[in-house]
Amino acid sequence: MDVREAKEIVVQAGKKLAESGLITRTWGNVSCRISADQFVITPSGRAYETLTPDEIVIVDIEDCSYEGDVEPSSEKGVHAEGYRLRAEINFIIHTHQLYASVVSPLGLDIKVTSPAAAALLGSQVNSIPYGFPGSETLKRNVAAALSESDGKAYLMVSHGTLCLGKDCEEAFRVAAELEKISVDIINQRYLEASGCDLIDPLCLSDYIVGLHTRYKKEAVIAKPQQFGNSERTENGFKLYLYPTEKDPFPQYNGNIIEVNLNNCAARQGLKGFPPAAIIHREIYRKHAQINAVIQTTLFDILTISRIGLTICPYLDDFAQIIGVNVQTIKKLDLDNPAITAFEIAKKLKGRNAVLLNNNGALCCGPTKSDAVAAVMIMEKNCKAFVAASLFGRGKPINFLECRLMRHNYLKSYSLKVLSK
Repeated sequence: MDVREAKEIVVQAGKKLAESGLITRTWGNVSCRISADQFVITPSGRAYETLTPDEIVIVDIEDCSYEGDVEPSSEKGVHAEGYRLRAEINFIIHTHQLYASVVSPLGLDIKVTSPAAAALLGSQVNSIPYGFPGSETLKRNVAAALSESDGKAYLMVSHGTLCLGKDCEEAFRVAAELEKISVDIINQRYLEASGCDLIDPLCLSDYIVGLHTRYKKEAVIAKPQQFGNSERTENGFKLYLYPTEKDPFPQYNGNIIEVNLNNCAARQGLKGFPPAAIIHREIYRKHAQINAVIQTTLFDILTISRIGLTICPYLDDFAQIIGVNVQTIKKLDLDNPAITAFEIAKKLKGRNAVLLNNNGALCCGPTKSDAVAAVMIMEKNCKAFVAASLFGRGKPINFLECRLMRHNYLKSYSLKVLSK
């Protein structure tokens, strides 16, 4: 294929992936074969929405050497193995799509029962054992899986997916079909394990909580308390009191309190401060790197917050972007918000999230975009915990590897910030 044409296709595919939700931000990569010896691939750490053909990198299949000053995706070795071992494959997508990623820590080889799906994916979706992102181990594991199977969809344990196609269109269809299969096996397992006839989120939440606690089924989920969302300003922060999951920073007069970190003075004539203001103030005072905070009560996150445990990374993007674990604040005393604020700020040390007992989580980041990303990753990891609980298999990533991933991510993030 002509190099320029291949680069254009990869650019459009990257944008399509971002729009479809199969990847978010730069989590994932896309490549296209241009000859028997080379392929082009998306660059490392650049937004798909603004990619240009000049940023797409030519990589050699044999030794992964590349042309130019733009660094290719760290997973270039994975793509190279795909093209080296499968001559019929001309397009590869590596995604961190939601439900396939959630299923990946289980290490399952999934039989494809639908004739139509089997015609596209093959008779089985095989699992690729875990390897540290960008490592030779991961590359070898991918090579072994591709050598043993002629399928076009693979689950990379605790990482994401590998979707192959004869062209761009087929690779996309593979990714979409894999997502449907992943949803189906989770739902089917829940129905089998719980004995229920229908998928009911409330019943699922009760069932998972019951597996980990002495929880009584007749109890109901309490309505979460309002902790609000916030963003740092030059002298303090803005607190948004009535945000929603779809609009975490609503621009409505009367719903926003502006707080000065030095004297905690409100500018809107409100008498005193809600407990949330004291909590957010403590977070910003103790953590200079945090510039946005979002409370999320997405259902799977709320479920985990009911259990009261420390959740560890089942997925490597959780370790990278949120931390080596996330702890739960078990006692939320909003009559004495200073005490709760102290506990929350303490448990955020080295992390970008904290669970709030029966109140979801607070997710943080250096920017609003980073905080939104933390919410998405927190939800995905909580779903992975739910799936592991349903199947009775799957375990968190090794602690030392999580520490190294977190260190590497923070180091690379800092370098990108400094280079802007």
